[in-house]
Amino acid sequence: MVIENLSCLCSSTVNKSKIAYILYPMDMLSGWIEPAAEKYGVTIVAITGMDWQNVFSPWPAPGVPKGDPDFKGESPEFLKLLQTKVIPQVEKMLQVNTDAERSLVGVSMSGLFALWQWMICDTFRNIASLSGSFWYEGFIDWINKIEIPHKSGLGFFLLGDQESKSNVRAFRTVGENTDAIVSLLSESGIEVKFESVPGNHFSDALPRLEKAFTALYSEDRQE
Repeated sequence: MVIENLSCLCSSTVNKSKIAYILYPMDMLSGWIEPAAEKYGVTIVAITGMDWQNVFSPWPAPGVPKGDPDFKGESPEFLKLLQTKVIPQVEKMLQVNTDAERSLVGVSMSGLFALWQWMICDTFRNIASLSGSFWYEGFIDWINKIEIPHKSGLGFFLLGDQESKSNVRAFRTVGENTDAIVSLLSESGIEVKFESVPGNHFSDALPRLEKAFTALYSEDRQE
């Protein structure tokens, strides 16, 4: 299914009351979506085809590493596209309930986007941010200044234990920033879970995704 030049791969297993949207490189998800939808009892929609660097950046910022193209800050436009085009068309096609519980799962820059949008709207009840790019210029200052909204859902965060040891100086703040964000949300009354796992930014993509879905859709949490 193609919507506004975005490719949406939907599981054939459909739970009309629970749907998870994944912003993840599609090549990592080949063969995973269908068994995962059955295992966790949730409709899964993987979205790809985005300009990764720009649609997940909440405001313009210098490129990282130094010398890379600057980030354009197109998250507001992308969020509106999800809300007004992608989600309505996907859920109409799948006949998902209008009051279905939505979750958003992202990695790296899309993990940053997942948290950013959660702080400004209620489109998604739950989020999972895997190796979220919380080193992004201005982000930790922004989240410390805003009024943290009430959230009834879960925020799941995961980070590799080697990610703060990056050769890129800007990336080294990701560990302390992630810790600060998890603490801030928890102190604000939001249910959060955090896992530190072995490896760097690119390690074990699917096992990390499994951890996110286990946190979001565990039987204990659904009771």
